Amino acid sequence: MIKNEQKRQREPVVMSMVNDQCVWGRAGVIKPIKCINAFDCLGCTMDQRVLANFEEKRSAEGKKDSRPSRMVLLMNQGKCRHMLSGRISYGLCSYGYNCVKCPFDQMIEDTSYLPNLKPPVVDATSGFNVARDHYYHHGHSWARVEYGGRVRIGIDDFALRLLGPQDEIEIPGLGSRVGQNRPQAVLKRNGKEAPTLSPVDGTVVAVNHQLFSKTNIANKDPYGEGWLMVIQPSSLRNNLKNLFFGSESLAWIDDEFFKLQKLMGEVYGEDVQYKMAATGGEAISDIYGEVPELGWDRLVGDFLHSK
Repeated sequence: MIKNEQKRQREPVVMSMVNDQCVWGRAGVIKPIKCINAFDCLGCTMDQRVLANFEEKRSAEGKKDSRPSRMVLLMNQGKCRHMLSGRISYGLCSYGYNCVKCPFDQMIEDTSYLPNLKPPVVDATSGFNVARDHYYHHGHSWARVEYGGRVRIGIDDFALRLLGPQDEIEIPGLGSRVGQNRPQAVLKRNGKEAPTLSPVDGTVVAVNHQLFSKTNIANKDPYGEGWLMVIQPSSLRNNLKNLFFGSESLAWIDDEFFKLQKLMGEVYGEDVQYKMAATGGEAISDIYGEVPELGWDRLVGDFLHSK
């Protein structure tokens, strides 16, 4: 991994957020620093530290003030914390910075369960699509950090082309706990199953109900409408250290392609490229369907690492 990406992964990269500066820095309360918690301000250690330090200072000075510390620190700004973070273009606080009880804050939190309306930018490598600002697990699940610290999860284009269209995708229910490198969703086809591994630890807080009746959405749009679930992570920054990101993701997919090509060579020899290619240079959409001799269990074990 290149050094810049190593440094960037210390702070979660949030999908479609143009501003990466801490709210307290933008408000002038502390020196400008990058956000370290995907704008989950109320669950952030930095946020807690700023408020605790301010309360200690007020106590030491003997100042008595019943107003919340957040309100006193930000009242000169008057701006909603979602404006300071860049989530909304303009908004003034009308709830005394009591974010927990603010109906607008709750509305913002609720909309974070929905998929991002802006489609991700996708790069192509070795015939497969790789979405930018997505983290990739070696078992071919992806994780996208979104505003507020939640993580949207799906299966990448490589795995879905490899195993082809599914009869069913079994997704953990709301409230289920998932763990990094442990089974999450299960892909099912013609009586065969392919467990997938979770890229992060956490609790399932939303699922994509469309997949229950239209499983092909995942194959057609793996990084958009084909997402699987949303996770409230429990160890996000530590989990992200174990995932591919940026140019490393592209290099990894290239390696996976060459591994697959070698495997196919054992079956078709020099005819490998014919079997792999499709119009426009993309890999075919159902590799297993075209080359069942590769073996379902072998593909699942070698690439999804779940058997």
